[in-house]
Amino acid sequence: MNERIKEYFQKQNNLEIMPDATILGRGGDPGCGDYIELYLKIENDVILKATAMVAGCPYAIATTSAFTEMITGKSLDDGMMISGDQVAKYLKGLPEEKIHCSLMGPEALRNAAHNYIMARICTPAGGQV
Repeated sequence: MNERIKEYFQKQNNLEIMPDATILGRGGDPGCGDYIELYLKIENDVILKATAMVAGCPYAIATTSAFTEMITGKSLDDGMMISGDQVAKYLKGLPEEKIHCSLMGPEALRNAAHNYIMARICTPAGGQV
């Protein structure tokens, strides 16, 4: 485990439930053990805050913590452009057998974006999402 991954595993930034989240997205596979719930506070299609709850190994924790930092302040579209490869590079690399951990954040963000768009479509005019 490299120093950057150790740092993110130990500090675990943004790993908490966000009660006032605009939307929630899920990624990973709870049946296999590595799984995240991504909470987003979105305003004008900008991710103002991102937090997550994660179950899994230290690599899952580190990649999730890093991903929340990477997407905060970005537009939803720009956040969705961040790939698992970019998360792995941000952390200075991951072992081959842990690459799946870097994919959970982007998967959860795609799920959250879908939920956000569907909520906007289904919300009556003047309603809040």
